[in-house]
Amino acid sequence: MASSGIVVLSGPPCSGKSTVGKTLAEVLTTSGHGRIYLEVDTLFELLFPASDRNRDDRLRAYAGAHLLARMFVDGGETVVLECTYARRDQRASLLEALAGSSAPLRVVEFFVTPDEAVSRFRERHQATDLDEALVRERAEAFPYFDDALRIESSSGAPEEHAQSIVTWLRQDPRPVDQDAWTRTGRGWN
Repeated sequence: MASSGIVVLSGPPCSGKSTVGKTLAEVLTTSGHGRIYLEVDTLFELLFPASDRNRDDRLRAYAGAHLLARMFVDGGETVVLECTYARRDQRASLLEALAGSSAPLRVVEFFVTPDEAVSRFRERHQATDLDEALVRERAEAFPYFDDALRIESSSGAPEEHAQSIVTWLRQDPRPVDQDAWTRTGRGWN
């Protein structure tokens, strides 16, 4: 397995990140690696249960997850962070938290077609600030990064994708250029 560091699972809404992330966490734990899995949306709900899901609250949830990640990475753990990471501010927040750390950053991106994302969205039964039009737009405009591991979410089961990620991590892949990854994120307009 790759040395300690950060593994980001990112992608547009309804691309399978959370499902694969939870499976990945189980695989890593049962294989004795004891890695840390932080789902930013879950942390968001814990920190801001009455939020209208505004930008400031979202960024504070990311910042909180990043501070936790830094604490665990400094303790020698591998941390899996899961959320969209579509925005430059979200990516920059992680870089700020990692400032001065030698922890490598590896990125896994989940690809989903707009039609598949909307179909999955229709099957969800959770509170959200998204609608079908936003899900479609975010799937169409997600800022993919060429140096990330790309997973096409509809091409296999969550268990297969989790195993692909574990296999990739065992190969100790080259960390991404953090600044280049941040620059490819979208602005808020």
